[in-house]
Amino acid sequence: MADAYVYAVTRVHIHEQKLLNRQDFEHLLAAGGVPEAIRLLSDKGWGSAELPRGDVSALIDFELGRAWAFMGELVDDLSPFDTLRVAADYHNLKAAIKLDFSGDAALDRAQHYVNHGTLAVDTLENAAKAHDFSVLPEAMAKAGQAAYEALAHTGNGQACDIEIDRAALLAMAQAGKKSKSALLAQYATLTVDTANIKAAVRCCKMHKDRAFIERVIVPAGTLDTHALMAAAELGPEAIYLCLKDTAYAEAVEALKVSLAAFERACDNKLMALIRPQRLNYFTLEPLVAYILARENEIQMVRLILSALENHFDGDTLRERLRESYV
Repeated sequence: MADAYVYAVTRVHIHEQKLLNRQDFEHLLAAGGVPEAIRLLSDKGWGSAELPRGDVSALIDFELGRAWAFMGELVDDLSPFDTLRVAADYHNLKAAIKLDFSGDAALDRAQHYVNHGTLAVDTLENAAKAHDFSVLPEAMAKAGQAAYEALAHTGNGQACDIEIDRAALLAMAQAGKKSKSALLAQYATLTVDTANIKAAVRCCKMHKDRAFIERVIVPAGTLDTHALMAAAELGPEAIYLCLKDTAYAEAVEALKVSLAAFERACDNKLMALIRPQRLNYFTLEPLVAYILARENEIQMVRLILSALENHFDGDTLRERLRESYV
């Protein structure tokens, strides 16, 4: 298996040369609008002649699909990546339930679903249409049923989101623990911890009660979630104090600025975590690092294109950009 990884990692290193660097992002920021930015991306190999011209969503979806298709070329079995892929399953489940509820299930699937999950989209769609989620894995079936009932009884999309987002984080945490990849385990922990911290801050700002807080902060990750829940009831300073002796102590100053600044600090932490894996030729880790780098790159391009569409200030946007992998 080690020999197979040597070949795969060698191909990954070739593809890493195509990743966008900081200078590329600066050029995108300086673009006169979305059409110019898309032309710059095209020069870097982004997109396809078959994509609708100027369609940002189609471009983003295409590149994400391309990244996972490349992984499929490198390995016969994508199950070692399940820590990353389960998020796509829950995204698709949420989309299927909401589309069925709204009556828009006949719309173009590409606009709503991603194709790198562990479950076929058809399976999730059929479960949502039948309002029977028993064919899904047990935890997902429970989340799907609860989300559907919450949406059907209240018409509240947020109630649906809470059920599925909570289950998705728990599934990722579980997959991370089962993974043989130390990097994937660390990624899962970072993702869950970050989500719990952001949930605590939002609950605090919105003056949510303890019952609501317990629904959105999941019992997983490295943080003392009971302490975090109590802090969310008390106020921002209590949250900062709760994080003082944790792995997220350095991100507290960013958290005091804004949630966006905190997210940036955590994403930069991830980039610092994955860069050393490029030197390892004999394990899955460099492949995991590459797909995470691509997802980070795509996220930044999405942010820039959205900002250009809405005429946001470039200097403000620069403060939100993550570090690039290369």
